Amino acid sequence: MSVAKRIYDDEFAVAAVLLARLAPALLFGPAAGVAADRWSRKKVMVLCDIGRACLIATLPFAEVISEAIPLLNPVVLLLLVSSGLEVLTLMWQPAKDASVPAMVKRHQLTHAYSLLLLGAYLTFPLSGAAFGLLAHISRVFRLAIDQENLALFVDSGTFLISAVLTLTLIIPARPEVKRGLNLKVVWTELMQGLSAMWNHAMIRPWVLGIFGTFAGIGIFISIAPFFVADVLGGGPASFGFLITAVGIGLGSGFILAGGVSRFVPKDVLFSVVVGALGLSMIVFGSVSTITTALVWAAIAGLFGGFAYPSGYALVQEQVEEEVRGRILAAVNTLIRLAVVGAAALAPVVVRLVDALLEKRPRFLLEQAIDVRGVRVVMWAGGVSILLAGLLTTQAIRARFRVKATRSGTFVVFEGGEGSGKTTQIERLCVYLRSQGLHVVVTREPGGTGIGHTVRELLLDPQNTSMSPKAEALLYAADRAQHVDQVIRPALQAGAIVISDRYIDSSVAYQGVARGLGAEEIRDLNVWGTDGLLPDIVFLLDFEASEGLERAGVPDRIEREDLVFHQQVREAFHAMASRYSDRFALIDASRSPDEVEAQVRLRLQPFIDQEIIRE
Repeated sequence: MSVAKRIYDDEFAVAAVLLARLAPALLFGPAAGVAADRWSRKKVMVLCDIGRACLIATLPFAEVISEAIPLLNPVVLLLLVSSGLEVLTLMWQPAKDASVPAMVKRHQLTHAYSLLLLGAYLTFPLSGAAFGLLAHISRVFRLAIDQENLALFVDSGTFLISAVLTLTLIIPARPEVKRGLNLKVVWTELMQGLSAMWNHAMIRPWVLGIFGTFAGIGIFISIAPFFVADVLGGGPASFGFLITAVGIGLGSGFILAGGVSRFVPKDVLFSVVVGALGLSMIVFGSVSTITTALVWAAIAGLFGGFAYPSGYALVQEQVEEEVRGRILAAVNTLIRLAVVGAAALAPVVVRLVDALLEKRPRFLLEQAIDVRGVRVVMWAGGVSILLAGLLTTQAIRARFRVKATRSGTFVVFEGGEGSGKTTQIERLCVYLRSQGLHVVVTREPGGTGIGHTVRELLLDPQNTSMSPKAEALLYAADRAQHVDQVIRPALQAGAIVISDRYIDSSVAYQGVARGLGAEEIRDLNVWGTDGLLPDIVFLLDFEASEGLERAGVPDRIEREDLVFHQQVREAFHAMASRYSDRFALIDASRSPDEVEAQVRLRLQPFIDQEIIRE
């Protein structure tokens, strides 16, 4: 941007540079997340890193390539490589972001993203120092390769190192059915991700808030060089100092965000810092000296450093695993759209406002603040961010509405056949009632009158011709009635609800073992239950073969072969690893007393909350 201004000294030149650099994101961004959800995320990251390394490595040979292929002159090659890098980054980003929650605990997400962002922004001064070092090496050793090409080869090597390091990561596998690439299915899945984002009472205001925030940031980025030159009377060095001040503020915010989020609810923190960022930008647009501008730029950067990891972590916590890549890709695309649109339009609006003001000084409230186009647009950016902060407060209200409609604790026991769920539920029920707590014990299928009829159909060994889809729909129908008639009313009455099986059983049995697809079965049941999920799931893990021996007279499901039940166990393991924040994996091969002790230990925080409520 600074170079474009120096060469052309024209607002439209800056707008053109920004559009040319970020346009590919608008065309490919939304679909990139589908790849992150459908394919192995580790493989996507590794292949993208290798692809970026290869593209960058072609740039030193631009002249050789142009001689061999006249159509690929250096300018065209640079544009193609730039677009290719953008596309690969768009695929790599959601794959990386969607993998993080599978590797860290839920309460650590803000801290994890702060560290990731800090590491990303620290590369700016490090890369500058590295470039200088390479230039010195090229001169001292009189290398045949010039410093720019040497830097490009080193940059290419860093992506290869990233690919190797990514291969060493342990990312929990997802239980899913592999499917081929079908453009119609890709479009459907993309729409499902966008719909899930828009229909979520908390995710929607967060994403819109992020959009408004980055629109304001786009305005700041595009007109800051003109603000420094025309309003503050500074040159390129002053603009450099301004960007440094913003970077220092951002880095400080990234470092502090994880710690502060431990003491302040993340949704409250996000709304406050976004609002503070908007106010800071308004004040920044009102200053008249470079010193004051540097101070407020650092303050704005600080609030921005708080806002980005907090907002991203909030979205991550609420997004289901199966649509995480799509939603994060949509968020990234909206961010780019906000930055591109605002950055491209801001210089044009500056020119229009100046034309309306006819370049004559205007003074605000009889103070020495001359009102000109660049100030007006900077204020507009601050107002955009401030309104975004107000919009995000809807998510806080939605959270309180959710809490108001549910005051009890929902406990689920899952596991294969013969894992001891019935025994442990009975023991836990006795213990909780001895503490004076209201307990409702139920089961699936069969927790209601209608459910009892459905249970007979599902488990009757005579119903050998039942199709897998019919089976899945019957389980979902039983669950919908169960939630509406038993579970939700009991939770609203403040009870501890203990259910023998819930949604995760359908995902394991019908989604994975029956081959219907974990995502499809989960979506069906989330719809049928209006998104009601348990507070904690006790997974009693036991060898499938021994569990079948324990089960006694087999019902229709228990009569399935050993391979089927082993697949069920593996699916439960994968879910326990992925949703470690709500799953408690317990070795059911231990004695009943030891298992009971583990259940009580993991449930104790919830018991303490219930005792306080009583």
